[in-house]
Amino acid sequence: MHVERLRESVRSDLTVAHVIAPGVVGGAESVVRALAMGRHRFVGPTVVAALTQEPGRHPYVEGLRQEGVPTVEIDTGRRRYLAEASVLAKALRDHGVALVHTHVYHADFVGYRAARALGLPVVATCHGQTQGDWKNYLYQWMDLRLLRRFDAVACVSQRGRERLVRSGCPSQLLHVIPNGYVGREILDRAEARSRLGVPPEGLIVGWVGRLSREKGPDLFVRAFAKDRVGGTLAVLIGEGPERERTITLARELRVEDRVRLLGQRADAARLFAAFDCLVISSRNEGLPMVLWEAVAAGTPVVAFSVGGIPEVLTADSGWLVEPTDTSALGAAIAEAVTCRKEARERVKRARLVMEERYGLTTWVLKLEDLYATVNRERVAAPLGP
Repeated sequence: MHVERLRESVRSDLTVAHVIAPGVVGGAESVVRALAMGRHRFVGPTVVAALTQEPGRHPYVEGLRQEGVPTVEIDTGRRRYLAEASVLAKALRDHGVALVHTHVYHADFVGYRAARALGLPVVATCHGQTQGDWKNYLYQWMDLRLLRRFDAVACVSQRGRERLVRSGCPSQLLHVIPNGYVGREILDRAEARSRLGVPPEGLIVGWVGRLSREKGPDLFVRAFAKDRVGGTLAVLIGEGPERERTITLARELRVEDRVRLLGQRADAARLFAAFDCLVISSRNEGLPMVLWEAVAAGTPVVAFSVGGIPEVLTADSGWLVEPTDTSALGAAIAEAVTCRKEARERVKRARLVMEERYGLTTWVLKLEDLYATVNRERVAAPLGP
Protein backbone atom coordinates (compact mmCIF):
# COMPACT_ATOMS: atom_id res chain seq x y z
CA MET A 1 0.00 0.00 0.00
CA HIS A 2 1.50 3.36 -1.01
CA VAL A 3 1.47 6.54 1.08
CA GLU A 4 -0.81 8.20 -1.46
CA ARG A 5 -3.47 5.58 -0.72
CA LEU A 6 -3.30 5.94 3.05
CA ARG A 7 -6.09 8.49 3.23
CA GLU A 8 -8.28 6.23 1.10
CA SER A 9 -7.72 3.22 3.39
CA VAL A 10 -8.35 4.87 6.77
CA ARG A 11 -9.90 8.20 7.64
CA SER A 12 -10.59 9.40 11.14
CA ASP A 13 -12.21 12.38 12.78
CA LEU A 14 -10.42 11.40 15.99
CA THR A 15 -8.03 14.14 17.10
CA VAL A 16 -4.83 12.65 18.53
CA ALA A 17 -2.26 14.61 20.53
CA HIS A 18 1.37 13.50 20.72
CA VAL A 19 3.07 14.79 23.88
CA ILE A 20 6.85 15.10 24.17
CA ALA A 21 9.45 17.10 26.10
CA PRO A 22 11.76 17.60 23.12
CA GLY A 23 15.41 18.22 22.63
CA VAL A 24 16.46 19.87 19.40
CA VAL A 25 16.98 16.46 17.78
CA GLY A 26 16.77 12.85 18.93
CA GLY A 27 15.21 9.48 18.29
CA ALA A 28 11.93 10.10 20.10
CA GLU A 29 11.76 13.52 18.49
CA SER A 30 12.13 11.94 15.04
CA VAL A 31 9.39 9.42 15.85
CA VAL A 32 6.93 12.10 16.94
CA ARG A 33 7.72 14.23 13.92
CA ALA A 34 7.17 11.33 11.54
CA LEU A 35 3.98 10.06 13.17
CA ALA A 36 2.41 13.46 13.60
CA MET A 37 3.26 14.57 10.09
CA GLY A 38 2.06 11.32 8.53
CA ARG A 39 -1.18 11.12 10.47
CA HIS A 40 -2.05 14.79 10.07
CA ARG A 41 -1.53 14.66 6.31
CA PHE A 42 -3.14 11.33 5.53
CA VAL A 43 -5.48 10.20 8.31
CA GLY A 44 -6.99 12.85 10.53
CA PRO A 45 -6.45 15.83 12.85
CA THR A 46 -3.25 15.59 14.88
CA VAL A 47 -1.52 18.00 17.23
CA VAL A 48 1.85 17.91 19.00
CA ALA A 49 2.13 19.29 22.52
CA ALA A 50 5.77 20.16 23.29
CA LEU A 51 6.80 20.58 26.93
CA THR A 52 9.75 22.89 26.41
CA GLN A 53 10.40 24.38 29.89
CA GLU A 54 12.48 27.08 28.25
CA PRO A 55 11.51 30.61 27.16
CA GLY A 56 11.64 31.54 23.50
CA ARG A 57 10.99 29.62 20.32
CA HIS A 58 12.09 26.01 20.45
CA PRO A 59 13.81 24.77 17.24
CA TYR A 60 11.95 21.47 17.32
CA VAL A 61 8.60 23.24 17.56
CA GLU A 62 9.51 25.59 14.74
CA GLY A 63 10.47 22.63 12.56
CA LEU A 64 7.12 20.93 13.16
CA ARG A 65 5.24 24.08 12.31
CA GLN A 66 7.19 24.42 9.08
CA GLU A 67 6.01 20.88 8.24
CA GLY A 68 2.43 22.08 8.73
CA VAL A 69 1.80 20.11 11.94
CA PRO A 70 -0.36 21.96 14.50
CA THR A 71 1.86 22.38 17.54
CA VAL A 72 1.32 23.74 21.04
CA GLU A 73 4.35 24.87 23.02
CA ILE A 74 3.92 24.61 26.79
CA ASP A 75 6.41 26.54 28.91
CA THR A 76 5.58 26.78 32.62
CA GLY A 77 9.19 26.77 33.86
CA ARG A 78 11.48 23.96 34.87
CA ARG A 79 10.17 21.06 36.99
CA ARG A 80 6.67 22.50 37.32
CA TYR A 81 5.06 19.27 36.21
CA LEU A 82 1.66 19.77 37.80
CA ALA A 83 1.40 23.22 36.24
CA GLU A 84 2.37 21.70 32.88
CA ALA A 85 -0.36 19.08 33.25
CA SER A 86 -2.93 21.79 33.96
CA VAL A 87 -1.92 23.88 30.95
CA LEU A 88 -1.74 20.77 28.78
CA ALA A 89 -5.25 19.71 29.82
CA LYS A 90 -6.58 23.09 28.70
CA ALA A 91 -4.75 22.79 25.36
CA LEU A 92 -6.14 19.29 24.82
CA ARG A 93 -9.66 20.52 25.53
CA ASP A 94 -9.25 23.56 23.25
CA HIS A 95 -8.11 21.32 20.35
CA GLY A 96 -10.88 18.76 20.86
CA VAL A 97 -8.37 15.97 21.51
CA ALA A 98 -9.91 12.53 21.94
CA LEU A 99 -6.78 10.45 22.63
CA VAL A 100 -3.36 11.30 24.07
CA HIS A 101 -0.12 9.59 22.96
CA THR A 102 2.96 10.27 25.12
CA HIS A 103 6.69 9.76 24.56
CA VAL A 104 9.38 9.34 27.27
CA TYR A 105 8.94 9.66 31.03
CA HIS A 106 8.52 13.44 31.41
CA ALA A 107 5.75 13.51 28.83
CA ASP A 108 4.35 10.22 30.17
CA PHE A 109 3.76 11.78 33.60
CA VAL A 110 2.41 15.13 32.41
CA GLY A 111 0.38 13.65 29.56
CA TYR A 112 -1.14 10.96 31.79
CA ARG A 113 -2.32 13.49 34.41
CA ALA A 114 -3.77 15.80 31.78
CA ALA A 115 -5.53 12.99 29.93
CA ARG A 116 -7.06 11.49 33.05
CA ALA A 117 -8.18 14.93 34.24
CA LEU A 118 -10.27 15.10 31.05
CA GLY A 119 -11.35 11.45 31.11
CA LEU A 120 -9.36 10.71 27.94
CA PRO A 121 -7.61 7.45 27.00
CA VAL A 122 -3.83 7.62 26.99
CA VAL A 123 -1.25 5.58 25.05
CA ALA A 124 2.53 5.66 25.45
CA THR A 125 5.41 4.61 23.24
CA CYS A 126 8.30 3.01 25.13
CA HIS A 127 11.35 4.01 23.10
CA GLY A 128 14.07 2.33 25.15
CA GLN A 129 16.27 2.85 28.18
CA THR A 130 18.71 5.64 28.84
CA GLN A 131 21.58 5.56 31.30
CA GLY A 132 22.64 8.32 33.63
CA ASP A 133 22.83 9.28 37.28
CA TRP A 134 20.59 8.04 40.10
CA LYS A 135 17.93 10.62 39.24
CA ASN A 136 17.64 9.22 35.73
CA TYR A 137 17.20 5.69 37.07
CA LEU A 138 14.62 6.93 39.56
CA TYR A 139 12.63 8.64 36.81
CA GLN A 140 12.68 5.47 34.70
CA TRP A 141 11.62 3.32 37.67
CA MET A 142 8.69 5.66 38.32
CA ASP A 143 7.82 5.67 34.63
CA LEU A 144 7.68 1.86 34.49
CA ARG A 145 5.22 1.87 37.38
CA LEU A 146 3.12 4.60 35.75
CA LEU A 147 2.94 2.78 32.41
CA ARG A 148 0.95 0.00 34.12
CA ARG A 149 -1.95 2.47 34.37
CA PHE A 150 -1.98 3.45 30.70
CA ASP A 151 -4.62 2.12 28.32
CA ALA A 152 -1.90 0.74 26.04
CA VAL A 153 1.86 0.87 25.53
CA ALA A 154 3.47 0.62 22.09
CA CYS A 155 6.85 -1.15 22.29
CA VAL A 156 9.27 -0.52 19.44
CA SER A 157 10.66 -4.06 19.66
CA GLN A 158 9.84 -7.50 21.03
CA ARG A 159 12.81 -7.23 23.38
CA GLY A 160 11.42 -3.97 24.71
CA ARG A 161 8.09 -5.66 25.33
CA GLU A 162 9.78 -8.48 27.23
CA ARG A 163 11.60 -5.96 29.42
CA LEU A 164 8.32 -4.27 30.33
CA VAL A 165 6.70 -7.62 31.15
CA ARG A 166 9.61 -8.38 33.49
CA SER A 167 9.13 -5.00 35.14
CA GLY A 168 5.54 -5.92 36.04
CA CYS A 169 3.62 -4.22 33.24
CA PRO A 170 0.51 -6.28 32.31
CA SER A 171 1.20 -8.10 29.05
CA GLN A 172 -2.26 -7.30 27.64
CA LEU A 173 -1.36 -3.59 27.60
CA LEU A 174 1.77 -4.10 25.49
CA HIS A 175 1.77 -3.97 21.69
CA VAL A 176 4.85 -4.33 19.48
CA ILE A 177 4.84 -1.56 16.87
CA PRO A 178 8.34 -1.05 15.41
CA ASN A 179 9.45 2.38 14.36
CA GLY A 180 9.05 3.00 10.65
CA TYR A 181 10.40 5.53 8.22
CA VAL A 182 8.88 8.53 6.54
CA GLY A 183 10.85 9.74 3.55
CA ARG A 184 12.55 13.09 3.43
CA GLU A 185 14.94 14.80 1.05
CA ILE A 186 18.40 13.23 1.26
CA LEU A 187 21.50 15.07 0.11
CA ASP A 188 23.90 13.35 -2.25
CA ARG A 189 27.36 12.33 -1.11
CA ALA A 190 29.20 15.43 -2.33
CA GLU A 191 26.70 17.91 -0.87
CA ALA A 192 26.43 16.02 2.43
CA ARG A 193 30.21 16.00 2.85
CA SER A 194 30.42 19.67 1.93
CA ARG A 195 27.87 20.58 4.61
CA LEU A 196 29.72 18.51 7.20
CA GLY A 197 33.02 20.12 6.24
CA VAL A 198 34.76 16.78 5.67
CA PRO A 199 36.98 15.73 2.75
CA PRO A 200 35.12 14.99 -0.50
CA GLU A 201 37.21 11.86 -1.04
CA GLY A 202 38.29 9.02 1.20
CA LEU A 203 36.49 6.60 3.51
CA ILE A 204 34.32 8.00 6.30
CA VAL A 205 32.73 5.96 9.07
CA GLY A 206 29.72 7.73 10.61
CA TRP A 207 28.15 7.68 14.05
CA VAL A 208 25.02 9.68 14.91
CA GLY A 209 23.35 9.96 18.31
CA ARG A 210 23.46 11.35 21.80
CA LEU A 211 26.93 11.24 23.33
CA SER A 212 25.81 9.22 26.35
CA ARG A 213 26.88 5.93 27.87
CA GLU A 214 23.98 3.84 26.53
CA LYS A 215 24.74 4.97 22.97
CA GLY A 216 28.33 3.75 23.28
CA PRO A 217 30.46 6.47 21.65
CA ASP A 218 33.39 5.05 23.63
CA LEU A 219 32.81 1.60 22.13
CA PHE A 220 32.72 3.14 18.67
CA VAL A 221 36.05 4.91 19.19
CA ARG A 222 37.63 1.72 20.59
CA ALA A 223 36.40 -0.25 17.58
CA PHE A 224 37.61 2.42 15.18
CA ALA A 225 41.03 2.38 16.82
CA LYS A 226 41.28 -1.27 15.79
CA ASP A 227 40.47 -0.28 12.19
CA ARG A 228 42.41 -2.30 9.65
CA VAL A 229 41.89 0.23 6.84
CA GLY A 230 44.38 3.05 6.60
CA GLY A 231 43.27 6.65 6.13
CA THR A 232 39.70 6.16 7.31
CA LEU A 233 38.03 9.09 9.09
CA ALA A 234 35.50 8.70 11.93
CA VAL A 235 32.79 11.35 12.21
CA LEU A 236 30.49 11.62 15.23
CA ILE A 237 27.38 13.82 15.05
CA GLY A 238 25.67 14.63 18.34
CA GLU A 239 26.12 16.15 21.77
CA GLY A 240 25.85 14.82 25.30
CA PRO A 241 27.56 14.21 28.63
CA GLU A 242 30.20 11.84 27.16
CA ARG A 243 31.68 14.39 24.77
CA GLU A 244 34.85 15.18 26.72
CA ARG A 245 35.41 11.53 27.64
CA THR A 246 35.10 10.61 23.98
CA ILE A 247 37.71 13.20 23.00
CA THR A 248 40.02 12.02 25.78
CA LEU A 249 39.64 8.39 24.74
CA ALA A 250 40.47 9.19 21.11
CA ARG A 251 43.62 10.93 22.33
CA GLU A 252 44.60 8.01 24.58
CA LEU A 253 44.14 5.56 21.69
CA ARG A 254 46.14 7.89 19.40
CA VAL A 255 43.39 8.31 16.81
CA GLU A 256 42.48 11.91 17.65
CA ASP A 257 43.72 13.03 14.23
CA ARG A 258 41.18 10.69 12.55
CA VAL A 259 38.20 11.27 14.85
CA ARG A 260 36.01 14.35 14.44
CA LEU A 261 33.17 15.34 16.75
CA LEU A 262 30.98 17.69 14.75
CA GLY A 263 28.36 18.49 17.39
CA GLN A 264 24.62 18.41 17.07
CA ARG A 265 23.08 18.85 13.63
CA ALA A 266 19.38 19.46 13.11
CA ASP A 267 19.79 18.26 9.50
CA ALA A 268 21.60 15.03 10.39
CA ALA A 269 18.94 12.81 8.80
CA ARG A 270 19.76 14.31 5.39
CA LEU A 271 23.52 13.73 5.65
CA PHE A 272 23.93 9.95 5.84
CA ALA A 273 25.13 9.66 2.24
CA ALA A 274 28.36 11.29 3.44
CA PHE A 275 29.28 8.02 5.17
CA ASP A 276 30.65 4.78 3.76
CA CYS A 277 28.91 3.05 6.66
CA LEU A 278 26.96 4.00 9.77
CA VAL A 279 27.93 2.42 13.08
CA ILE A 280 25.41 1.87 15.89
CA SER A 281 27.48 0.99 18.96
CA SER A 282 24.75 1.23 21.60
CA ARG A 283 24.84 -0.79 24.80
CA ASN A 284 21.05 -0.89 24.70
CA GLU A 285 18.49 0.36 22.20
CA GLY A 286 14.87 0.43 21.19
CA LEU A 287 14.75 0.63 17.40
CA PRO A 288 16.88 3.62 16.40
CA MET A 289 15.57 5.91 13.70
CA VAL A 290 19.13 6.45 12.45
CA LEU A 291 19.08 2.86 11.16
CA TRP A 292 16.27 3.63 8.70
CA GLU A 293 17.74 7.03 7.85
CA ALA A 294 21.02 5.40 6.86
CA VAL A 295 19.29 2.67 4.84
CA ALA A 296 17.19 5.27 3.03
CA ALA A 297 20.40 7.04 2.03
CA GLY A 298 21.93 3.81 0.73
CA THR A 299 24.45 3.67 3.58
CA PRO A 300 25.25 0.23 5.01
CA VAL A 301 24.80 -0.29 8.75
CA VAL A 302 27.20 -1.94 11.20
CA ALA A 303 25.65 -2.47 14.63
CA PHE A 304 25.74 -4.29 17.90
CA SER A 305 22.94 -6.83 18.14
CA VAL A 306 20.93 -5.01 20.84
CA GLY A 307 17.30 -4.04 21.35
CA GLY A 308 15.14 -4.18 18.25
CA ILE A 309 18.04 -3.96 15.79
CA PRO A 310 18.35 -7.73 15.12
CA GLU A 311 14.58 -7.89 14.65
CA VAL A 312 14.85 -5.77 11.49
CA LEU A 313 18.48 -6.08 10.38
CA THR A 314 19.92 -9.48 9.46
CA ALA A 315 23.26 -10.84 8.32
CA ASP A 316 22.27 -10.42 4.69
CA SER A 317 21.10 -6.81 5.08
CA GLY A 318 23.79 -5.36 7.35
CA TRP A 319 26.59 -6.24 9.75
CA LEU A 320 25.61 -7.42 13.25
CA VAL A 321 28.09 -8.28 16.00
CA GLU A 322 27.80 -9.30 19.63
CA PRO A 323 27.16 -6.41 22.06
CA THR A 324 30.25 -4.54 23.34
CA ASP A 325 32.68 -6.68 21.27
CA THR A 326 34.80 -3.85 19.89
CA SER A 327 37.22 -6.17 18.08
CA ALA A 328 34.36 -7.72 16.11
CA LEU A 329 32.87 -4.29 15.52
CA GLY A 330 36.17 -3.02 14.14
CA ALA A 331 36.42 -5.99 11.78
CA ALA A 332 32.85 -5.45 10.58
CA ILE A 333 33.54 -1.78 9.92
CA ALA A 334 36.58 -2.68 7.83
CA GLU A 335 34.57 -5.17 5.80
CA ALA A 336 31.67 -2.78 5.25
CA VAL A 337 33.84 0.05 3.91
CA THR A 338 36.12 -2.09 1.71
CA CYS A 339 33.74 -4.72 0.30
CA ARG A 340 31.75 -2.21 -1.70
CA LYS A 341 29.80 -4.64 -3.85
CA GLU A 342 28.70 -6.66 -0.81
CA ALA A 343 27.80 -3.45 1.03
CA ARG A 344 25.59 -2.32 -1.86
CA GLU A 345 23.84 -5.68 -1.94
CA ARG A 346 23.18 -5.69 1.79
CA VAL A 347 21.85 -2.16 1.96
CA LYS A 348 19.68 -2.87 -1.10
CA ARG A 349 18.07 -5.77 0.77
CA ALA A 350 17.69 -3.64 3.90
CA ARG A 351 15.95 -0.92 1.91
CA LEU A 352 13.55 -3.41 0.38
CA VAL A 353 12.59 -4.66 3.85
CA MET A 354 12.19 -1.09 5.07
CA GLU A 355 9.89 -0.13 2.20
CA GLU A 356 7.79 -3.30 2.36
CA ARG A 357 7.41 -3.70 6.13
CA TYR A 358 8.39 -0.47 7.88
CA GLY A 359 7.10 2.34 5.73
CA LEU A 360 4.92 5.21 6.87
CA THR A 361 1.69 3.51 5.80
CA THR A 362 2.27 0.35 7.82
CA TRP A 363 3.45 2.32 10.85
CA VAL A 364 0.50 4.71 10.94
CA LEU A 365 -2.08 2.00 10.28
CA LYS A 366 -0.77 -0.13 13.14
CA LEU A 367 -1.17 2.79 15.49
CA GLU A 368 -4.64 3.56 14.16
CA ASP A 369 -5.58 -0.04 14.94
CA LEU A 370 -4.22 0.40 18.44
CA TYR A 371 -6.18 3.64 18.95
CA ALA A 372 -9.35 1.90 17.76
CA THR A 373 -8.75 -1.00 20.17
CA VAL A 374 -8.21 1.39 23.07
CA ASN A 375 -11.43 3.24 22.29
CA ARG A 376 -13.44 0.02 22.02
CA GLU A 377 -12.11 -1.20 25.35
CA ARG A 378 -12.80 2.17 26.92
CA VAL A 379 -16.46 1.87 25.96
CA ALA A 380 -16.58 -1.65 27.39
CA ALA A 381 -14.94 -0.78 30.72
CA PRO A 382 -14.41 2.40 32.78
CA LEU A 383 -11.08 4.14 32.81
CA GLY A 384 -8.64 3.45 35.62
CA PRO A 385 -7.40 6.11 38.03
